[in-house]
Amino acid sequence: MTLDTGLTPANPANRLGLLYRHEATRLPWSGPIWDVHTHLHDLEAARLFFEVAGLFGVEKVWTMSPLEQVDELRAEFGSRIEFIAVPNYQGAHTNPNTFTTDWLHRIEGFAAKGCRVCKFWAAPRGRDFHHALRLDSPIRHEGMRLARSLGMTFMTHIADPDTWFANQYRDHRHYGTKVQQYEALGQMLDEYHDVTWIAAHMGGHPEDLDHLQGLLDRHPNLHLDCSATKWMVRELSKHPGAFAAFCRRNPGRVLFGSDNVADAATMSFDLLASRYWALRVLLETDYQGPSPIDDPDLLQPGRSQPTDGPVDSHPTATIHGAQLDPTTLATIYHRAAQAVMPSGVL
Repeated sequence: MTLDTGLTPANPANRLGLLYRHEATRLPWSGPIWDVHTHLHDLEAARLFFEVAGLFGVEKVWTMSPLEQVDELRAEFGSRIEFIAVPNYQGAHTNPNTFTTDWLHRIEGFAAKGCRVCKFWAAPRGRDFHHALRLDSPIRHEGMRLARSLGMTFMTHIADPDTWFANQYRDHRHYGTKVQQYEALGQMLDEYHDVTWIAAHMGGHPEDLDHLQGLLDRHPNLHLDCSATKWMVRELSKHPGAFAAFCRRNPGRVLFGSDNVADAATMSFDLLASRYWALRVLLETDYQGPSPIDDPDLLQPGRSQPTDGPVDSHPTATIHGAQLDPTTLATIYHRAAQAVMPSGVL
């Protein structure tokens, strides 16, 4: 796959100067795509998001939007949108019950509006905010029991890039090691074995597909999404053949997700388009070349992808396309999502 470059001014979401509208038409996949991992935070930004999503063939999305915006977003976008129950993160500074009783009420509120997925965010940095954000905290158990009684699928974010544990998370007494993040996940997967789980960002470990394979083998209720585009293209590009084999070995267990964020503060056509372009290029093509997206993690000590020559203040990862076959793409792009979405709530 070759690119037409130098067509637009460079920016952090388009270092290659790509004309994304044109590049979207050159991607080989023409079937439906469902994006199971987005964050739509206001109506105006969501309109831009759906314009971009449409250009890249994304027909339906699951979004982590505030409960207060569900009605207006559904009124505008109808069946193109499904909602994932999340706490009121914006209210955490003023409401001490944001991650406890208020969260339980919100699970019920989302379910009452037809929401069928509940997110239990458990990134290590959550320990800086509230003890309730540990995946196995007592209030999390209460929330999981409630969500299970409402027939919901569970989503979780359990770990972050390896380089973060070598840098931001160096205090392992506070954050735990990366290996320790999966102790709680394994326990919860066993305890709530009758619930479908989606572990975001390739289960937090695209660096180690063997580890992920072990998790999938031990826990038949576990699925993964490929969201967090910068992280995915950086790490999965290191072993595209192994990634393709992993997807073929686990049909229906890997779902497409972008982690695209649409809000007034960061609203940008190129930002949204770059995530879809990079992920689709990784999955569909044999492209070998730079990502168009700034990746600051490449500047961290012990960075996961070395660069040659002087350090670039705007480094980008190298994409090595996995060129998945059409059957595998169809499963990742929409069939897996259709299979794991529960038919309704109680």
